[in-house]
Amino acid sequence: DLATHFLKVAQREGEPIKSISPEAIRLMQNYSWPGNVRELENLVRRLSALYADESISAEIVQNELNIAERPSAPGAAGPMDVSMAVETHVGQLLREYEPNLPPAGLYQRVIDRVEAPLIAMALNACGGNQIKAADLLGLNRNTLRKKIRMHSIEIVKHSRRNG
Repeated sequence: DLATHFLKVAQREGEPIKSISPEAIRLMQNYSWPGNVRELENLVRRLSALYADESISAEIVQNELNIAERPSAPGAAGPMDVSMAVETHVGQLLREYEPNLPPAGLYQRVIDRVEAPLIAMALNACGGNQIKAADLLGLNRNTLRKKIRMHSIEIVKHSRRNG
């Protein structure tokens, strides 16, 4: 309903009359919309202005949302790799703020989002042992402790079955 509304607004502003295919609507319904309504509005405005087709196809929406299925590395049948995840996240963030840029500090926000789960998982893999986790991560123990405090990571001490 919102996508149709934004299409009508674009038409009132002089864009050609367009429709969105049912398959494209399904893709939009299944998308997580980290930018919420603003991101949807920006997408519909782009679709209305940039594409000559009268009907917006699923392929166009897939390309615009950067959700095209990408082949994974040979033999890997799992989740996307870290660089692809970061690329997807940053792309969504940039689209959310269109036509402007996000606030300053993008680099540190992305690093923080990657660093916190990395440290938490390393600590968990090491049974909560900070010395082992620091070694695993290649960090100085004091640096690790500082990052644990900074990210408010809870340390759960447990023994690992395999060592």
